[in-house]
Amino acid sequence: MKLTLTCLFLYLSTIAFAQHIPYPDKPSTHGMMLMGNEVIYASHLPMFHSPHDYQIISILELSKEDQEKYVQDKRKHPKELVYTIEPETFVLPEMINHTKVFKANIYRGHFERGGTKFLENIPVRIKQVIYYKQFDKNAVKPANLQYLLFGNEREQFLVHKITSKPDFDESLIVRVHDKNTLKAIVDNLYITVSFPEKDLGKPFSWKENIGERKHTHEPVPFSAHQTFYLEYGDLE
Repeated sequence: MKLTLTCLFLYLSTIAFAQHIPYPDKPSTHGMMLMGNEVIYASHLPMFHSPHDYQIISILELSKEDQEKYVQDKRKHPKELVYTIEPETFVLPEMINHTKVFKANIYRGHFERGGTKFLENIPVRIKQVIYYKQFDKNAVKPANLQYLLFGNEREQFLVHKITSKPDFDESLIVRVHDKNTLKAIVDNLYITVSFPEKDLGKPFSWKENIGERKHTHEPVPFSAHQTFYLEYGDLE
């Protein structure tokens, strides 16, 4: 009996230790670009140095009251496409892997570039992670520009897939009417769309509103698009 209890104690201690292994990243403020109304998507604003060297797209959960205030503010300011969130400091991979409620401020505009704070110290939770990748300094840029297409049947978005420096962060509102594409992003959370552009150092020129799925090469047509965020400086 004593041996059994000892083994059980050691097993539980091992689990507890494994769950509390510290991450090498330091706590920091991890700003995110917000998009969507019925579903609130967040794209982490990355850099190539620690602790910000992650490209992450997630779905955030706000209280019903705070989400209504957020949506109402967007309706009142239809020309303002940039909305950002400024969370309290935390270790980013720890929050992603062991998500919990954190406090945050929401801004109309960029929170570090003159944006207007209209929600302060509200509770937020990462409901679902759509895409998560830490940058690899040895990564090789793909032959074509690649974007992550995600969303739901009512709202769709493209975010440039970042690989290695120098690069750029670009977010777009798009319209997809192809039923197979919509089903793919709903079922798989996102798909990678490639565009055959020669200059990989610049965002897609949108000469044609069509791309192709990375793996299947199926065409992905867009009926409309609008870039609402484009950043070079943070990824030089």
